[in-house]
Amino acid sequence: MKILILGQGGREHAIAWKLSRSEIVSQVYVCPGNAGTFHEDKVTNVDITLDQQKKIIDFVKSNQVDLTIVGPEAPLVDGIVNKFRDKGLKIFGPSREFAELEGSKVFSKKFMSRNGIPTANYREFNNLEDAMSHLNQIKYPSVIKADGLAAGKGVVICNEEQEAIEAIKKIFSSEHSQKLIMEDFLVGQELSAIYVCNFNGPSFETSLPWTKDYKSRDEYNSGPNTGGMGAIIHPILDEHKNTIFKLHIEIEKILTKTIIGINEQLKNTNMRYLGFLYLGLMIDQNNDIKVLEYNCRMGDPETQNLMIYLENMNIDFLNLIIDKKHDGNSDCNLDYMNEKKHYSCTLVLAASGYPNAYKKDFYIDLSDINESENLKIFHAGTAMEDDRIKSVGGRILTINTFGSDRQKCINLAYENIKKIRTYTDKEFRNEDNELTFFREDIGR
Repeated sequence: MKILILGQGGREHAIAWKLSRSEIVSQVYVCPGNAGTFHEDKVTNVDITLDQQKKIIDFVKSNQVDLTIVGPEAPLVDGIVNKFRDKGLKIFGPSREFAELEGSKVFSKKFMSRNGIPTANYREFNNLEDAMSHLNQIKYPSVIKADGLAAGKGVVICNEEQEAIEAIKKIFSSEHSQKLIMEDFLVGQELSAIYVCNFNGPSFETSLPWTKDYKSRDEYNSGPNTGGMGAIIHPILDEHKNTIFKLHIEIEKILTKTIIGINEQLKNTNMRYLGFLYLGLMIDQNNDIKVLEYNCRMGDPETQNLMIYLENMNIDFLNLIIDKKHDGNSDCNLDYMNEKKHYSCTLVLAASGYPNAYKKDFYIDLSDINESENLKIFHAGTAMEDDRIKSVGGRILTINTFGSDRQKCINLAYENIKKIRTYTDKEFRNEDNELTFFREDIGR
C-alpha cells in the first residue's frame, strides 16, 4: 500500500514511522512533513501545504495513493474528507459535520448535555458584555474555553477575576472565535482515551492504551496551557486491576453514547463517524469520570507515546485502521491486566518563549543520541537546511522511551533529552543552551 499522512508535526512523524514498519506498506508520503520524516526509510516529504487541497487530491490521484490519513484538526474542520469522498478517494478521518465535535466547544457541550454524557457544568456566551457580567457568579479557579480551534491553546484556567477578564477580552478580540464557554474547574487525574473508529463501522472501534498528556508549560502543572509538554503510558498503572476494569467499562459507555449520538444526529448525511476519536477525561478521587473535550484526531504528544508503545507490543497500527475484520470491540488496553506491565514516556523539547512568541531559526545537534527499539526521536517544528536540522516551531521534537520499569523508562528519556545541543549557527560554533526548555517532572 501507498499511504499519505497529512500534517507536519510530531504526531504525523510518529504515525508515518509506525506505518512504514508495516509489512503491507511500500511507501509513506507526508504532506508537508518535517526534518524527522525526511530521514525515515520508506517515507517521503511532499512539498504541498495543507490549505492547497486541490493539489493534495491531484497528488493522491497521480501517485495512486491507497489511503490518506489526516493528522491535524484544521483540515478536518475545513472539510477535506468531504472533498476526498466526492472524488471517490479513500481517506481516514471524520467529515466536516462530524468534526464539529472538536471544531466547536459549544457544539460538543450541547451534544454531551443532549446525550447524557457527563461533563462540567457550563455557560455559553457570544458577546463580551454578557460574559463579563457573569464573572460575579463564578467560583475560582474557573475554566474559559474559546469556541473554535486554537491549536491546543484555547483553554485558560483562571485563578482570579483579572485573569478571567483578560481571557475573555483575548478570545473576543481573536479572529478565530466569537463565542466562549465558561465551565466549572474539575479536579482529578486527566486521561486521554483514544479510539480508532475504523472502516468496519460502529462496534468495531479499537481502544488504544490510555495516556496522560501534560498540558501546562511548567512543573507542578503551572504556567500557561500548551499543545502538550509530555505524555506517559500507563498513567494509572498502580491502581488495582478491578478499579482499572471498572474505569474501562465506564469509558466504553461514554464512547458508545458518543458514537450512537453523533451518528443519529447526523444521520441525514448518509455517513457514519470514521477516524480517530479522542476522549479527554477527568477522573476524580471517587473514580467518577467526566469528559473535558472531544478531539477528532490523535493527540500530540500522545501519538508519539503510543506509537513507540505499539511498536514494542508488535501491533500493526495499519491493521486497526483498514478493513481487516476482527471480533467486535478490540482493545489494546489488555496490558493493564497482565502481571508484567509496560511503560512509555514522552518528553517535549520546546523553544524558549513557547507557547507565546518563541525563538526559532536555530540549529539542533542530535548526534549524541543513539536510537534503539526503546528510544525514538519524533520531530515536530523542524526543517532541513544544508544537511542541518533547523528549529522552526514552538514544540521542536520529542524524546520517546519504552520499558518494563517505570523509573528506568523516565530516566532514559531525561538522560537523552539532556544530550541535545543547540546552536545559533549551522557550523555549530556558537552553542546556546538558553534556546530550548523541557519540563522536569513528566511521569513523576
